[in-house]
Amino acid sequence: MSFSLSKLYKNSEHGSLFLYACGVVLLLLSSGCQPQSASKQQLLISGPMMGTEYRVSLVLDSQSSRSQSLERQKKLETAVLDAMNSVNQSMSNYIEDSEISQFNRLGAHKFQALSPDFLEVMLESQQISTISDGAFDVTLGNAIDAWGFGPDGKITRRPSNDELAELKHTSGYQKLVLKNSSIAKSVDGLELSLSAIAKGYAVDKVAKALTELGVNDFLVNIGGELRASGSNIDGNVWRVGVEKPHLLGGIQEIVELKNAAIATSGDYRNFLLIDGEQFSHTIDPQSLKPVLHKLALVSVISARASTADAMATAMMAMGEGAAWQFAQDRNLAAYMIIRGDNEADYQFRVTEKFRAYLQ
Repeated sequence: MSFSLSKLYKNSEHGSLFLYACGVVLLLLSSGCQPQSASKQQLLISGPMMGTEYRVSLVLDSQSSRSQSLERQKKLETAVLDAMNSVNQSMSNYIEDSEISQFNRLGAHKFQALSPDFLEVMLESQQISTISDGAFDVTLGNAIDAWGFGPDGKITRRPSNDELAELKHTSGYQKLVLKNSSIAKSVDGLELSLSAIAKGYAVDKVAKALTELGVNDFLVNIGGELRASGSNIDGNVWRVGVEKPHLLGGIQEIVELKNAAIATSGDYRNFLLIDGEQFSHTIDPQSLKPVLHKLALVSVISARASTADAMATAMMAMGEGAAWQFAQDRNLAAYMIIRGDNEADYQFRVTEKFRAYLQ
């Protein structure tokens, strides 16, 4: 889940392929040896955000003066930061006065008015929950905390079956009520977590802000959720690599991403160790336990990063058989890596729609 422009990348201390600790997709050097156009300039905006890193690569028309260029750069940087900060302030469980934190503290049957961003995310979340039969569910905040993946931090023991059974009463997307532009919960104690869609939505919001400012050539990455528009500095399609699981290393596939988004969900980077046993960060909404199956990674390409983000998470929760059938039934552009009988043995499954993006 990372990327950069080729010229900036080649001079990076990280070498030609930069990899975020939380990520599983990265951008390949597309055409580093080709000269830049004199009428174009490249700009990289990056930094920490939403508990991860963001990198926004822009291709701009050259300005006639340095002052004009700096003024435009400042305007773009402000737009990018404002877009991300607004989503973070709305949807972060780590911010006490965020919209989501305020809702999580509410009792049952009390409606809270939602901002346009939060409402849009909730409408899409509920839609994907419905079509995935609950494999995607944003009401797992308590279960995520119980397994040490939420704001409460790591745990030293796994929750008991009795504790998880009790949490079942405070989870389930059907227990949310959306009415006009407000939301309520039907049971006390239910808590939302938008960790499987908020970063994707933030990517989309940055993309929208850039487009409104007249920028049409860019690649946005927030914590590994990416959205590309137009072309890179050399006029070519943005090229993104899907990484192999860490035991294999390297790049498995190269995707040409034009006016589309890609998101990846995997179980081998964000995990918890308890007494030497590894637990995935993806929670099964049925058992409220980390998923236990052979599906190691899912990448989904869609028009919107929020959709790709949520769909990849839903498929990861389903497991290999159900996820593949879901992708076929929904005609998704999906790529799956499935474990074999030993740790070095992997199977790769690619839908026809995803194959169309491969180099």
